[in-house]
Amino acid sequence: MKVPFIMESSVITMLRYIKEGRIKVDPSRNKEPVTYHDSCNNARSCGMFEEPRELLRLVCTDFREMYPNRAENFCCTGGGGAMSMAEYTPRRLKSAKIKADQLKATGAKWVVTSCHNCVDGLTDVIRHYKLGMKVTQIVNLVANAIVVEKKVAVVVPEIVKALPLKGKRILVIDDEEDAVAFLKTVLEDNGAEVLVAYDGDKGLELLGTSKFDLVTLDLSMPGKDGGVVFEAIRKDEKTRGTKVLVITGRPELRRLIYDKDVIPPEGYLDKPVDEETLIRNCRKILELETKEG
Repeated sequence: MKVPFIMESSVITMLRYIKEGRIKVDPSRNKEPVTYHDSCNNARSCGMFEEPRELLRLVCTDFREMYPNRAENFCCTGGGGAMSMAEYTPRRLKSAKIKADQLKATGAKWVVTSCHNCVDGLTDVIRHYKLGMKVTQIVNLVANAIVVEKKVAVVVPEIVKALPLKGKRILVIDDEEDAVAFLKTVLEDNGAEVLVAYDGDKGLELLGTSKFDLVTLDLSMPGKDGGVVFEAIRKDEKTRGTKVLVITGRPELRRLIYDKDVIPPEGYLDKPVDEETLIRNCRKILELETKEG
């Protein structure tokens, strides 16, 4: 099967990057003696023997070969496969005596491999035979040896979120506290200045003393309902040009506004309304650009 990209072992990639000068390493950062264990996947399956050793010689000061590692390649889990199962641990560790002797003979402080399964197996062997060694993967030694010549401070510009309703004054007329809290929060978060009226009389009072770019109006309210308030807005010379967005949980009351002999509201939404729908309709009514730009 052909794939549209190159498949390469991480060992080969790290070695190539060092040779090409794409990364620089200082072997003195890994001063303790290390040896290498050929893993099944790289050695027996891929035939990769020399590359890991070449890489270790570049990133360590004291690399020690383990014999007869490459000749016999005893597996750290005593054979792999079924022998790797937990119930075979005693038998597996017994067969790993050969590997333990190989490790001890190197006098190394670290045994390095390129396989995570080998890390587990080698750790068991070292603990069982009390070798006093540590196990790691080759990539960790490479990472420890990498030299970053100069740290560059990158200044990330602060991203200021555009406030689509910035500079707009909006009056919310609604008797439901939860609805008012939601509308006020969303509108203010998007830059609007928001005033609130919990009944029709207060709403008309505020409209008589202040200028608003938009009014959100509930229909079902005690006292003056939304229909009466809307008609009053449209018939008052001072407020008739104010844009109105009706937001109600009683769609059957639409006749209170649409049956009247006045200009209909600029927008209408049924409750419950989500933030995105609310802002999109407010921007449309206020003839604001609907795309961030």
